[in-house]
Amino acid sequence: MTTELLRENVVSDDVIHLADIGKIFKGGYVAIIEYHTYANEWNDKKHVKRFRTMDNAEKFIDKYYKGDTEYGL
Repeated sequence: MTTELLRENVVSDDVIHLADIGKIFKGGYVAIIEYHTYANEWNDKKHVKRFRTMDNAEKFIDKYYKGDTEYGL
């Protein structure tokens, strides 16, 4: 498993977990994104999005991160 940083926030970071080549996560997922939305000054709400194909993960990243990621797609 590889973990990459998508966005560095003040309170928490958004990350993507990628399965190794030829392997998948439990449930048939190849990528899992953990991202956070603003709740208040002290914490953020954590969301987990799972993807069965890398194409869908790339679309999600393109839609919500628009070039401000360190993850190179």
